[in-house]
Amino acid sequence: MIRLARLAALAAPAVVLLIAAVATPLAEFATNQGDVVYYLERGRAVAEGLVPFRDFPLEYPPLALLPMVAPFLIARDAALDIDHYRWLFAGGQAILLVILGVALARIRRIEDEAAGRVAGGPFRFGVGGRLTVLSVGAALALAWRFDLLPATLATLGVWAGIAKRPARAGFALGLGALAKLYPIVLAPALAAAFWRRGDRHRVWILGGALTLTVQLGLLPFVSVAGPAAFTFLAYQVDRGLQIESVGGGLAVLAGLIGGSPPELSFGFSAVQVEGPLAGAFLVALPMLTVLGFGVVGWLGWRRIQADLAPRGAAGGAVRPQTVVAVAFASLLIVLVTSKVFSIQYVVWMVPFVALTEGRRFWLGAAIVALTMPIHPLLYAELVRQEALPILVLNVRNSLLVVLAVWQIVSLRPSRPIVVG
Repeated sequence: MIRLARLAALAAPAVVLLIAAVATPLAEFATNQGDVVYYLERGRAVAEGLVPFRDFPLEYPPLALLPMVAPFLIARDAALDIDHYRWLFAGGQAILLVILGVALARIRRIEDEAAGRVAGGPFRFGVGGRLTVLSVGAALALAWRFDLLPATLATLGVWAGIAKRPARAGFALGLGALAKLYPIVLAPALAAAFWRRGDRHRVWILGGALTLTVQLGLLPFVSVAGPAAFTFLAYQVDRGLQIESVGGGLAVLAGLIGGSPPELSFGFSAVQVEGPLAGAFLVALPMLTVLGFGVVGWLGWRRIQADLAPRGAAGGAVRPQTVVAVAFASLLIVLVTSKVFSIQYVVWMVPFVALTEGRRFWLGAAIVALTMPIHPLLYAELVRQEALPILVLNVRNSLLVVLAVWQIVSLRPSRPIVVG
């Protein structure tokens, strides 16, 4: 009975995803879910023998091609149309969501064992239930964006890290970075834990595995495409202030209040806010990123010291909860200070929010749930800069800032640091 309940908990998020996929009309892939057409075109190009970066542009790192090409490998048909491609793509996403659920359950088990907690019964609202709730709010992003791949790889990396497997952790984070860059920001949380435990050789193993994985992953593309293999980096650098970001939301809100809506541009497969205020945000955001990581680093280091204090740095151990908390805070800094916050970015949050309990979980769930009203339900109205979507967007972004501050503040040590 308990095993059956656990299997149901693992399957439930994937069922939610598949229901969302079935409920998505085919016409949506010409409008709000047009990213899937982009994936189809890139996947077909590879299936026909074209080389990424050299023969066709790609705005993502090379491993992002895996979920795009997979439907062609399964069907063994380079002429797949969107109607067939979408089902194979969604099926692959459902499998990834099951893998993500298994990784989260393993992380929670390690946390419970480290804290001396006894796992609850089959009806406990645990990580599986929280992942299901989050899957409802993020259903469209989970089904129709490839970001579940880097999110799953990042989670596998955290699992390997708290399980004291630095090579596996570095490998998983390296693969995640080859898919969407952001998982690399989680590495310092794992490295700091190993460093303070006195396992400095594990820090070098972690860093070496991550670096080697990224280098080997890029090498084939660099060898055939040359410098063009790094155009995905230039693409991200050159992007403007996307309308759904925290800064973009504030810029259109200021225009609504002042009666002078800012101009919008439509490059980089996104809607971007132009004007003096948007320019000021673009200048300020990198400084806020550095400041945010500085605060997370300082508080995280103190939290790690507090974990080790009872037995001293030589014999103590950093709690898995600390590693997860610092990693989540690092990710939230990226999201809050990013110049882009598209619908798929909520997928990055989902694993960490699923590991969070109590009111902080429900705050994260509210952020995820408010994303679908912004895109796709009110997106056309947002581009027209109407009041309702602008208000909904800024409520969502304000809650994101609150969650980030709450998560960072929670890193403060709960007991005095006494090194002995």
